[in-house]
Amino acid sequence: MTLIAAGAALAASAAAAAEDAAREYPFDWPRQPLHNALQQYSQLTGDSVLYDSAQTAGQTAPAIAGRYTARDALARLLSDTELQARYTAPRALMLMPRVRTPPAPASTASTVDRQQYYGRLQTRVLAALCARPDLHIGDYRVALRLPLDATHAIHGAQAYATGRPDMAPRLQAALEGLPIGAPPAGFGLPATLLITPEAARRYGGCRR
Repeated sequence: MTLIAAGAALAASAAAAAEDAAREYPFDWPRQPLHNALQQYSQLTGDSVLYDSAQTAGQTAPAIAGRYTARDALARLLSDTELQARYTAPRALMLMPRVRTPPAPASTASTVDRQQYYGRLQTRVLAALCARPDLHIGDYRVALRLPLDATHAIHGAQAYATGRPDMAPRLQAALEGLPIGAPPAGFGLPATLLITPEAARRYGGCRR
């Protein structure tokens, strides 16, 4: 690729990202469990979201009505929690504890450990699924609940494939026994991973 072509591609990518960030979505949602709200948020906006069950247990998202950008809407959904979004890509994020004051070294280490574990979990899951062309990852939205067994491998995953219920057992089989490693202290299992088609193709390596 020439420098001119590369520059044009980067400019086009930046323009698309800016357009995505400015896009507003309609909301008319009641107060509801945070887990449910995040599922709806991912489906509406196309953002992939990763979090663990301990973070959303007992948490409630406030009612939200009106038109908001994806990031503004997410901020409102998380406003009554101690969680904040950390974007790993323009359309992919993980939920992390909100830092209100400069953390002590122990807290910083805990946050770093959690971020690294999220990254490992997401990378290994996407690599395993994208390695199976028959699963057609990137053609539909996937919601995964990912328990780990005593050896810290995925065991008994639950998969929900929007519009492709026939894929659920195949997704679960593809992930069974996938080694992830021990989670950091305080990481709640099972983890939830929401994979949108755009995120799978753009960031997950599911290319055809």
